[in-house]
Amino acid sequence: MNERSRVDKTSAEDKSIGFDYQYYYFLNELLNLKSGQTAGYEVLDDVHIERADGKKLLIQLKHTVQKNAQGNPINLTALDPDLWKSISNWCKVIVDPADGRTATADQLAFLKNTSFLLASNKSENARNTVLSSIDEFWNGAKPHAGFIADIQALKAETKDETIQGYIDELLNLDSRVSEAFLRNLSFGLGLDEIIARCKASILEKQIHPTRVEDVFHAVDSKLRANSFATVKAGRKISLSFEQFNLEYRRDFDKARSAGFVIRDLTSALPANLSDQTFIKQLLDIGDIETDDVEILTKFTIMRLNFRGNIEKWIQDGDITQSDVYALEQEADTYWDNSFLAGYPGRRPPPNESAAVAAARGIVQELRKIKLPLASQDLPIRMSNGGFYELSDRPVMGWQHNWKDLYN
Repeated sequence: MNERSRVDKTSAEDKSIGFDYQYYYFLNELLNLKSGQTAGYEVLDDVHIERADGKKLLIQLKHTVQKNAQGNPINLTALDPDLWKSISNWCKVIVDPADGRTATADQLAFLKNTSFLLASNKSENARNTVLSSIDEFWNGAKPHAGFIADIQALKAETKDETIQGYIDELLNLDSRVSEAFLRNLSFGLGLDEIIARCKASILEKQIHPTRVEDVFHAVDSKLRANSFATVKAGRKISLSFEQFNLEYRRDFDKARSAGFVIRDLTSALPANLSDQTFIKQLLDIGDIETDDVEILTKFTIMRLNFRGNIEKWIQDGDITQSDVYALEQEADTYWDNSFLAGYPGRRPPPNESAAVAAARGIVQELRKIKLPLASQDLPIRMSNGGFYELSDRPVMGWQHNWKDLYN
């Protein structure tokens, strides 16, 4: 049975991606705001932009998951519900009595400061007679009366009463209002890769290509959380250029800084944390306990984050393998000095108590060290992870006979 079930037909998939499409379009508009401009999300329209001179752009966003034979989003057709529902909504806004626009003069005054954009991932279609007729009107090849005649003919082609009702909203406008509306109407079609557009906008803000993802995820996460909190508090989601700059500038500044971007790059934790060599070394000197899962996990995450970030920085070209070698040499020197201090002359300790004290002392000293990498000092947490990684290989240890025990 190939027919989609009722559950499939009403699944959240299509609606969810439609909401995400609107959200990321809004994010991209925020990233491109100019001084004095404001962007709103589901305030005056799906998205709206208010310019410094007070003029507004109302944006309706329509997304489709339907594909054509070539695997691209389907075209916007002349009788497309998305097209006519948007036009109908705007016509109702223009003549809205609640906003005092029943008179033609008030409607024309509104249109002097308001423009309209239908943005969609649907493709532009040369055979779309509505778009063709609007284009001819725009360039003077067709008078307004000719456009109206085209729309009346189009209405006669469909028996869909809903579409007919949408079309009537346009046909019922005063001719002067209709003409002004059409001159302020535009289309942005084929806008499919909306997240890629957001990242391109970030790149254009002088962010290095290897750090675009970091900025995108930081701003995206913060904006979603802030938007949720704003709506929960009963306020509208609307941000001026100045507000956006104030709240999110730090995420851009961090990416532009000369310092390394430390990411949470923890891979899957080992099935048995106690099987790691560096953990065995710490357990054997009583630094940690086997049943302290919290600390075992914490130290493991430090080690994996150190290793993951080093690999990422090499991949991005932020550092070279020579830089890593230099860090390990410096770590080895710190360890060697601490080891000699704990075991003078590299002689074995006189008793077990002295051995444990010496081993713990070495670990405690190294945990205070900030390892240098490419002329920068890594934070203590990352540096600790570096020592844990080196003791896991192991190329260093804490007990006097660590080589015999762990190699």
